[in-house]
Amino acid sequence: MTDAYNFSVDKKLLVNSWDEHITEFTGEPASLVKGAKYYHVFPRLFFKDRDAVAFSIEKKRKIILEKYIIHCLFYRVRADVIIKPLLAAKEIAGAAIKVTNVSTCEGYRPEDIQRLIAMGKKASTLAHGVRNPLNALKGAVTHISQKYSQEKVLLEFSRLMQEEIYRLDNFISGFLDTSISDTRSSAVDINSLLKRIEILISFQVNAQNISNDFVYGTIPPALINPFQIEQAILNIINNAVEAINSEGKLTVTTTLEKTSERDFIVVEVVDNGPGVPKNRYSNNTTKRKKGKGFGLFITEEIMNYYNGRLKIQSVKGRGTSAKLYIPAYTAGGTNE
Repeated sequence: MTDAYNFSVDKKLLVNSWDEHITEFTGEPASLVKGAKYYHVFPRLFFKDRDAVAFSIEKKRKIILEKYIIHCLFYRVRADVIIKPLLAAKEIAGAAIKVTNVSTCEGYRPEDIQRLIAMGKKASTLAHGVRNPLNALKGAVTHISQKYSQEKVLLEFSRLMQEEIYRLDNFISGFLDTSISDTRSSAVDINSLLKRIEILISFQVNAQNISNDFVYGTIPPALINPFQIEQAILNIINNAVEAINSEGKLTVTTTLEKTSERDFIVVEVVDNGPGVPKNRYSNNTTKRKKGKGFGLFITEEIMNYYNGRLKIQSVKGRGTSAKLYIPAYTAGGTNE
């Protein structure tokens, strides 16, 4: 990779120059980029919870973002970013953006980085956009829990919803906070996390008349961010539920698997749905931007981040088994 990637925008944040190196970095050619809002073709840059480029233009000041986390999935890409206002006839005409000292996780190819960058463009915008409806949900859940305080089942679901909203809000804050150098992890009981999931999906599976069985083995904790692992597991379970016909069966089990490499907590999700062809789960299909392929890509990235793995076996007409291998944690150890 080159040492610097450059582009510039006008006062409306529309791209007016885009060099060949930023094309290589993002996979977006200049011919398609010019005239577009910069944050539609590059992950939006933030400074003090505002658009950094707009802030630079408005305040007429140069902004330097050192070791900035370019919002890709799980903080894969870091860089120094320099935003400098541009003058024309002694007036601010826009800004020049220079990205340097880019660092990525070892083993990532240019096309991988481009895919993460593409996801980052959507993710950072989504993270900001979800804040207002999230606040509305907080108020609605509080109102429901107060109005129906005598309904024990409803109160339990309200409590879980409040916790999930709180965790999502914290996750968004972490995603947008460029000072966070790594994911916040702690020793988590995967069985306890799964028990929450069992409650969360109960309405859906009961409505579809799906039999579900959660079998909890004896397992050690894992050093993880619980929100991320919960999303990884939910992606797999939701795929399974969607695949199962009415009166189908879903089984989720936890076990400990010891290998010469290390010990893994294995979360296995089995359904008796129609199954899918083997190539459906190839790496190529995970590039899909929506649907089950996208969910699988997210889960695979989470597993890779924690040095785990995802293994899927499917037989057409018989069903699918998905295993998430999560490194076990021992006191004083790590997930390395």
